[in-house]
Formats: sequence, C-alpha cells, structure tokens
Amino acid sequence: MKKLASIILLLLFIYAPYSQAQQDPKAKTILDAVNQKYKSLKAFRAYFVYTMLSPNSGVNESFEGNIVVRGSKFYLQLPEQHVITDAKTQWTYMKDGNEVNISEYAPDKDEITPDKIYGIYEQNYDYAYVEEMTEDGRAYHIIDLKPKNKDAHSFFKIRLKIVKSSNSLKSWEIFEKNANRYTYSVNKFEEVKVPDSYFKYNASKYPSNPEVVDLR
Repeated sequence: MKKLASIILLLLFIYAPYSQAQQDPKAKTILDAVNQKYKSLKAFRAYFVYTMLSPNSGVNESFEGNIVVRGSKFYLQLPEQHVITDAKTQWTYMKDGNEVNISEYAPDKDEITPDKIYGIYEQNYDYAYVEEMTEDGRAYHIIDLKPKNKDAHSFFKIRLKIVKSSNSLKSWEIFEKNANRYTYSVNKFEEVKVPDSYFKYNASKYPSNPEVVDLR
C-alpha cells in the first residue's frame, strides 16, 4: 500500500547519462522547475491510472484513482481502498471487509509520500537527463532518478515523464529489483480549495457504516 499512497507515486537497465554525470545539470534545472511549480499550489487533485506489471508472475493489472494533496495531508481514493491523513492520524478504509483502520501517520523518512514525490531528487538520489520524446504531438522530458543507498529500497530507479511546455509531471515509473514495475500516469490535474476537515475521516461519506478499528 505504501507504493500506492505515494502517489506518490514510478526498462532498459543501463543508460549512458549515469556514467557521464551523477547529478546532471540539465536534469536539475528541469526538476527544480517542476518542484517550484507544485510548491506554489496550496492544494491540488490528480486523477491517475495505476499499472502494475510483474513479468515473473504474469500479472498485468491497472485501475484508476484520484488523490487530493495539501502539504503533507492527503486523501487517496482507490477502487477498493481509501487512505486519508491530516499528517497526524491516518484512516484506511477497506471496501473488502467494510472496515476503517485508524493509525498514527508516521511514514519512514525514505518513504515516497505524496508530498515528497516532486522534491525527492533533492536528497539521496542521483539524477540524469535521458532524452526528449514526443508522444501524441506533445514533447516530454525523460529523467531518471536512482537512490544513492541502493540497499535502502526495493526499487533501483524512478523514471519521470515531464511535460516540456508546462513543467508538469505526466507519469512516473518505479522499477523494482525483482523486475516488477509500477506506473502512475496522470490523466487530469487541477488546483483545488479544501478545508482541514476534508483530511479527516467523515462517516457520512460511507453509507455502508464500516466498522472502525483503532490501532493506535
């Protein structure tokens, strides 16, 4: 579930840019622009498609979801699960079982949470510009991130696809060491205004009256 809640959210195994520069200046200029763009937003909603590909097990599945983010607070909605946090408490609603678990929100320092995805390159990652590509008439920057501490993560690379004209993040792919690949592709993005109460569990939104289990 950490992979999904990060919506943070995203191969070919060897690329020349990594042998040329561990901190690519061109990549940094683009990443800085992306980071500043999202930092300037008070809150936003993103509609995305999540895809999981596992060659070893023959799994290829995808589904749609959306997330509202304001600072370190977020409300993630997936078909079978909702995750809500006000940055102190986390509520996880599971459709299967009709249950809401309450826990303290305490992500690991290296976990890619929704508020970190745009700035994770600033610490503990090497980055490199791979190429500029055109798809459906739109130009994109492709940038790869690799964790400096390879043993600290189950993945070895994150590939970012950035819209050249707007410095907005179109997608990211997470490449795991076991060959699994997770892709988050943004279909729609918008700035929104939401109150603090939006990031707290509201029983009225769940007419199924789920059982509440406090795990704190």
